[in-house]
Amino acid sequence: MRRHLAYGRYVLRHKWFVFLACLKLRVPFHQAVLHDWSKFLPGQWVPYARHFYNTDGSSRKVRDEAGAYNPAAQEIPFQAAWLHHQRLRHHWQAWVVLGDEGYVTPLPMSERFIREMVADWVGAGRAISGRSNPCPWYEANQDKMKLHPETRRAVCVILARHFA
Repeated sequence: MRRHLAYGRYVLRHKWFVFLACLKLRVPFHQAVLHDWSKFLPGQWVPYARHFYNTDGSSRKVRDEAGAYNPAAQEIPFQAAWLHHQRLRHHWQAWVVLGDEGYVTPLPMSERFIREMVADWVGAGRAISGRSNPCPWYEANQDKMKLHPETRRAVCVILARHFA
């Protein structure tokens, strides 16, 4: 039970910080309110709570020095929850075409989802580490993201305009 309470506190804190960042980045209000709604579904809630929190409610160390983790190296229930969540359009993973021969082709993201993605980075940073500037995290992780060149340029413009 404590793990679920700890996870619930995190999700609500994250959503609040994302909401504030969405307002700053001019993300449509309804989109900001609905951000990460799927995390409240049992198929995501239970695996995420088990993955990120111990039974006593303490956090599990699952991220590397850059603040990232490899979901493919985790248990299958978490992988399924992760895949389901990544299909929300504010994740770059929702904008890639996975080819039969293993190629990955990024598509250009819509501007409002790019803004929500950056707001998501801000919200995660504030909720996890207390830092609200996503630039260091992006610099450390940008090479892991398969972004269309137009999307990458838009991300850089948003970061430079609002966080530099």
